Amino acid sequence: MITIVVCNLNLQPAERGGCERIAAAIQTLLPVAQVDVVHFAELRRDPALVARATALVLGPQGTPFSAYDHAFLPWLRALAEVFPGPILGVCGGMQALALAWGGRLQTTHGEALNDTYDGMRKVRGPVDVHLDLAALPAWLPDASRRKLLVWSDLGGQCFESHVEQVAEAPRAFVAVAHSALTPVEAMAHRRRPILASQFHPELGWQEDCEAGKLWLQAWLELVRAVA
Repeated sequence: MITIVVCNLNLQPAERGGCERIAAAIQTLLPVAQVDVVHFAELRRDPALVARATALVLGPQGTPFSAYDHAFLPWLRALAEVFPGPILGVCGGMQALALAWGGRLQTTHGEALNDTYDGMRKVRGPVDVHLDLAALPAWLPDASRRKLLVWSDLGGQCFESHVEQVAEAPRAFVAVAHSALTPVEAMAHRRRPILASQFHPELGWQEDCEAGKLWLQAWLELVRAVA
């Protein structure tokens, strides 16, 4: 049985709509999988909840990471370093990975960040994303690469919804995609099976954002390969 845990990174456990949309998209593309949404506080209390999983998704969040306790990022990095299966970071999930490895975030329009996202300008909607196929890491299986080969043929559009973004990929990661507005649209760990995207691969399938869907399919091929 393939078991995928979608980790809800929101401070409030009740804020889980984004994670549920990711879980629904995964279930559509991989019906045989069991997909569970679990709040990060539960995983911190009981590591066995994720230890039994085949793969892990780090979902989006709606609060700046400066509002999180000081143990959050060290915990996240330790989790990602010991978890043996594939990991996917989505939007805030990618930002959290970048911060955990010493990276830096920036706002989308150069504004000073407050302690909330209230009133901040957001990038939202379809965006043309350029994928650098040559930058994909060697550990990515051929089945995943084949999914991504038609990226440009499908127009390269992905659905975006974010206020902050990664300024540059941390040294442990390689940037594999960018757009005119966002310098790091996707990144991959150089050695571990970790992929992450600023765009939302689970959204916009009905708005010609088929390239984003390809990214999720490519990650699921990685999950299949290790299951």
